[in-house]
Amino acid sequence: MVSSERDPARSFELVLYTSSRPTYSAFSMAELAKVHPEMVLCYWRLGLLRALEEEAEGPRFDDDALYLLKRLEQLRRDYGLSLRALRLLSRALRPPEA
Repeated sequence: MVSSERDPARSFELVLYTSSRPTYSAFSMAELAKVHPEMVLCYWRLGLLRALEEEAEGPRFDDDALYLLKRLEQLRRDYGLSLRALRLLSRALRPPEA
């Protein structure tokens, strides 16, 4: 027979869930964008990708950087833009700093 009384020995703890934006290493960004990890680091060094933070093992990127990486690779692959051209284009499209 099942008792309807609560077991006082059992207790439940409320755990609050905090959502954080995913971050990616250069290697995981490269896998998701189907490029070599050195390309990710090259874009980052040129200032085309911005890292959220830098850790001992390298920069960490967010979803916005992943989207931008895919677009940069599309421009490079489909239109034959060089890294220099991509850098000039990104500077031209970047909003002026206030």
